[in-house]
Amino acid sequence: MKAKMTRKLGAHAVVIGSGIAGLCSAQVLCRYFEEVTLLERGAEPHDKQPRKEVPQSYHLHALLKGGEQALEQLFPGIVQAMMEDGSTGINGSKDLNWFHHGVWKKRFVGDIVVHLQSRPFLEHHIRLQAEKNSNLRIRCNMLALEPIYDEKKNMILGVQVTEADSSQSTSLYADLVIDASGYGSRFHPWFQTHQLQHPEEKVRIDLCYVSQIYQLDAADRDWSTLLVYPSAPVERNGGAVCRIEGNRHIFTLFGYDSELSHANLNDAESFIAFTKKLPDAMIYNELQGAAPLSAVKVHKVPYIVRHHYEKVRNLPQGFLFIGDAFCRFDPVFGQGMSVAAMEALALEECLVREWKDRARRKDTTGTGISARLTKRFYRRIAKVIDPVWKITIVEDFRFPHVVGKKPFGLSLLQWYTGRIFHRSSQNTDVYHAFIYVMNLLRPVRTLFSPSMLYRILRRGG
Repeated sequence: MKAKMTRKLGAHAVVIGSGIAGLCSAQVLCRYFEEVTLLERGAEPHDKQPRKEVPQSYHLHALLKGGEQALEQLFPGIVQAMMEDGSTGINGSKDLNWFHHGVWKKRFVGDIVVHLQSRPFLEHHIRLQAEKNSNLRIRCNMLALEPIYDEKKNMILGVQVTEADSSQSTSLYADLVIDASGYGSRFHPWFQTHQLQHPEEKVRIDLCYVSQIYQLDAADRDWSTLLVYPSAPVERNGGAVCRIEGNRHIFTLFGYDSELSHANLNDAESFIAFTKKLPDAMIYNELQGAAPLSAVKVHKVPYIVRHHYEKVRNLPQGFLFIGDAFCRFDPVFGQGMSVAAMEALALEECLVREWKDRARRKDTTGTGISARLTKRFYRRIAKVIDPVWKITIVEDFRFPHVVGKKPFGLSLLQWYTGRIFHRSSQNTDVYHAFIYVMNLLRPVRTLFSPSMLYRILRRGG
């Protein structure tokens, strides 16, 4: 299938990283560049198996409805393809059984349908869709070293790359480079050493999560996802169970600065025993008689970070950060994959604007990417990230060990959101509004409308 380039902007674009953010970015770029190269530092993926370069892929991931809609817009038909391959559609307010801040949410039949699957399964299907572009070239075992920088023009012309088992680097020139290599990107230090400092928010959360896949017994269950969240500051451990493809369930434990970080959970017996420490016994009960299907996997997230490149005036043109390379969220809230897909849509909006600007100038031969694209893109995705980041850190700062820049009015925000959480156990209108915000379908301000203020603040049930 030939990529359809109705709006050509350049001859070549490079994407660093073939995770979800990288694949979504490549899909967009294939519509505007003659050739797109996707660099992957690891080996070629094996079907739907986790990749060692993505250690978090062994753990529970959520695709929020806003992210699902963004993926469908980027890859038309992908949701249907995943359903035919084993993804499960559930009602987001009925089939989610959620113990939150000491109360169970009031479940009801809502109008949001979300789909459940493992992270490797989702990434596999995104890759299959992206590979349909004949102008996309995926190069595995390739490490991006540093940008090729023209300091006089303040322009990045490409990247230096090397093969995984080679000590020699080669130059890969491009009109645009997208860094989707994740939170450990080596390009942030390069920007610092070239006097391109930028503000960043770094919040230390000391999160540990441990996962194992199980086959549950054939008992009838009235839920597809079970979530037990700790009530800070007293409780620090939580857990989740989610149905995934193949009629399996992934169990994930998570703890903030808790004994989970030091627990020796190397087998199913010790994993199950630890679930007794959760705020509710339901997850422990579900594991009775369950058969383990995988090894126990551990992953730690010492901190989350948000880079503020939208506040830097003199950024070089031709280079953009996206996904976790731009903002790493607390994974417990399940926002990262969805935000990455939404950022890719923002990238397309900026490329369309770039093409229209060029058309107004009647420039049909130019291939350079203007500095305006860089500013527009960062400002655009900052608007996507702002509310999501604030929701995350308002909750994280309930734990006393968390260190970082606190948002203005933190105590009031925590009190109000606490009211929302408790009202969600009593009032379906409140929970319905919260579900829409949580799924990135409506802005946070809808929770502060006059009608919601009345429902949330009034006395009684």
